[in-house]
Amino acid sequence: MMKYVYLLLAVLFSLQFAVSAQTVKEDTYVDYNELLDRVLINLKKTQSEKAFVGSAELRNQTLALAPDSKAAIKSLPKPGKKELKGSQLFKARKDGVLMICKYFKAEEGKPERIQLYATATAITADGVCVSNWHVFMNFISFKANLPPADSLTFVVNLKGDIYPIEKILAYNQNADAAVFKINTGNDELKPIPLGSDLEVGESVHTITNPENYLYYYSKGVVARNTADHKIGPMGDRMEITADYAKGSSGGPILDDRGNMVGMVSTTHSIYAQNQPQGNLQMVIKTTIPVRSIRSLIQLQ
Repeated sequence: MMKYVYLLLAVLFSLQFAVSAQTVKEDTYVDYNELLDRVLINLKKTQSEKAFVGSAELRNQTLALAPDSKAAIKSLPKPGKKELKGSQLFKARKDGVLMICKYFKAEEGKPERIQLYATATAITADGVCVSNWHVFMNFISFKANLPPADSLTFVVNLKGDIYPIEKILAYNQNADAAVFKINTGNDELKPIPLGSDLEVGESVHTITNPENYLYYYSKGVVARNTADHKIGPMGDRMEITADYAKGSSGGPILDDRGNMVGMVSTTHSIYAQNQPQGNLQMVIKTTIPVRSIRSLIQLQ
């Protein structure tokens, strides 16, 4: 009798382990290439359900916006207070990180295609997001020329849901920051709360989309806080050691409690020989502190 009991227990343990392993695999491993492949298909479906603002119209709207305008927002989520481990932080905040994509029409023998070119961060559930001024430069600067094949710019979340960009609400070139609104329909986003400025040596975390490496997590510290007094407060910058690369622009810099304390902006590579560039020694990661983002928001 005991033999059958032990056998039954062994079978139950095996089943439990198999279910547990499958759960871990589903939660931990994501086919990001498949996600990108679905974007074009989902775009076609979304276009039949929601109105998209074309690049030319979006630019006309933005050029009519006063440079000192602020984004009117009813409320922001309260900052988190509980310290999180890296794995907990990623799970808690990844859905608030978005991809900014462009749709290119077919031309000169090239098929229609989708290009992921930047990152954005949701800061309200109803679709207010932040990214860089340089990401939206073509819609803001009167000097920029819109590429003829650049027909649509939109946002995609981790599930592959597509949201049209409705309008840019506020921007500042010196701060390299822009606040914009997307059409979420009946969906609610999972916004990331804004935190406070950090001091040198404090921990930071990033979740960004460098060169199609979607939802890439990196951890580091604040290496230096700098200021440009010729520009004023909008020239403040926070340099960090957490890694990122092109495609990460607009991605959130998070503190240990998952609050957004900055935003990815630029990198500067230091070489041992500048002409030609050789023997890369160091890459400075320059980000926008949260104080600059807050300065573009007016709570109602």
